[in-house]
Amino acid sequence: MSHDDFEPLPGLPEKLPHGERILWQGAPQWQRLAIEAFHVRKIGVYFLVLAIWQISTTVHDGGSVTEAVSAASWMIVLMLSALLLLIGLARLSAQTTLYTITNARIVMRFGMALPLVVNIPFRIVASADWRSRGPASSEICLSLDNRDGARLSWAHLWPHAKAWDLRHPKPLLRALADGEQVAQLLAQALTNHALSQEVSESPAKPLRVRVAQQSLQAGVA
Repeated sequence: MSHDDFEPLPGLPEKLPHGERILWQGAPQWQRLAIEAFHVRKIGVYFLVLAIWQISTTVHDGGSVTEAVSAASWMIVLMLSALLLLIGLARLSAQTTLYTITNARIVMRFGMALPLVVNIPFRIVASADWRSRGPASSEICLSLDNRDGARLSWAHLWPHAKAWDLRHPKPLLRALADGEQVAQLLAQALTNHALSQEVSESPAKPLRVRVAQQSLQAGVA
């Protein structure tokens, strides 16, 4: 049984209000999520260095190669156990995550044990930055205007938050296969939303959206 079985629309806690429509939905690639958020490569290299150090010191102290490998075997077992656990968590995290962009907001549904839904209205998005993380993987980082009371917890957002920005957490759409296209779609949606607000009493503030190293401006000048 998946989260979708309890949702009126996949990834959304309720039906969309009149006039709002879904522009895009997607999820992280679990392999890239394991590398980018759970750092399996770095952890694997760390344990491998420790194992090599253990083998070299044993041989240097007069032990045989067999004794050295035996001495480092516990380190190898620990490394494999840690990597399998992290890979499993990354896969489960990706399977339970769904990002949604509508013409009015961004919705992030995630959570392995307890599903959480984060609604990010376009009116509190100060900027959106696209960044490539390698072949067929990129991410979109959202900076929020906290003056509207939009305070999110970094711990609640992780792993869908930019690392170390604890005071003002920045939601992150991670490990996207089509991230550049999604960023362009988001830029257009934010632009359209900003233009629609120009006729209101509180015009939208200027907005920066970075796509492929280009800064796009949305909103009033």
